Amino acid sequence: MLKEVLLLGVFLLFMKPLLGPLAYGAVLAVALYPIYKIKKSKWFAFILIFISVSILFYMFYLMSITVFDQIETISQLYYELAPETQVRLVKIGSDFKVVDFVLDIVKLLPRVGINFLFFIIFSFCFLVDGHKIKGFLEKIMKKDKAKILVNEGLVNLNAVVKGVFMNNFLYIFLSTGVLYFTKCPSPLIYSIVAGLFGLLPVLGAPMIYAYLIYLKLIEGSYISAIILVSFQFLWWIVIDYVIKAKYHGTLHPVVLLGSMMAGIYHFGFSGVIIGPLIATFFITMSSVYKKE
Repeated sequence: MLKEVLLLGVFLLFMKPLLGPLAYGAVLAVALYPIYKIKKSKWFAFILIFISVSILFYMFYLMSITVFDQIETISQLYYELAPETQVRLVKIGSDFKVVDFVLDIVKLLPRVGINFLFFIIFSFCFLVDGHKIKGFLEKIMKKDKAKILVNEGLVNLNAVVKGVFMNNFLYIFLSTGVLYFTKCPSPLIYSIVAGLFGLLPVLGAPMIYAYLIYLKLIEGSYISAIILVSFQFLWWIVIDYVIKAKYHGTLHPVVLLGSMMAGIYHFGFSGVIIGPLIATFFITMSSVYKKE
C-alpha cells in the first residue's frame, strides 16, 4: 500500500496547480456521460461540452446582471442618505482598498482564463477517454486492485456529482422558478446561495428560505409564504431524499461530508471532488490489503 500512497502523493503534488480544472472536468464528464452514451463520437462530445459551457456562461451572465442591479440599488440608497451618514460610511469603508481589490481581480483573470481552457480540455478527455483510466491503473498496480479502486471511485464520484452537484443544480433551477413566481427579490442569487448552503446538513437552504418567508409575512403575502414553505418541505422530504437515496455511494454520509470539507480546506472548492476520491482510495486500499 505504501507504493500506491506515494504515487498518489506525487500525483497530487505535481498536479496541484491543475487540480481545480481536473476535478471540474471530471464532474462535467460524469454528468454528460449518460447523454454521450447515445452516440459515442468526438464530435458529439464536443457539441455536448460546447452547449454545457454556453449554459454556464449564460448563468454567470445572469448572475453578473443581478449583482450589478444590487450594486445600483445600494448606490441609490447611499445617495438618499443624509450627508453626515454618507461621511460616516465613507470613513468606515476607508480601510477597504477598492482599487487594490479590483487590481487583484484583474491579475487573476489570465489564471482564470488558463484554468477554464484546461477545464474544457479535461472535460473532453474524460468524456471521450475516461474508460482508459482503468487500463492506466492496471499498469501501476495489480489488476484486481485497479478494478476495485476504479469501481469504488466511480460509485462515489457519481454520489458526489449526481447526489450533490446535480442535486443542487436542480434545486437552484426549481428554486429560481419558485422565487420568481412568488416575486422574491433577486431569485437567482438567493437560489444559488441556498444551493451552496444546501451542502450543510439539516440547516443549509432552510435558513435562506426562512428569511424569505419572514419577508413575505411582513409584506402580508401569506400565499407566497405558504408556497415557499411547501416547496422547501417537498424538496427536503421527497425530492432530495429520493436523489440522495439513489446516489448514496459506498462512503458513509458523515465520511462523505467530512472528506468534502477536508478537501475544501486543503484544495479549495475543487476539494469537494478530490476529498471523497482520496477517502475512497484509502478505504478501498485498506479493505483490499486487509483481505490479503
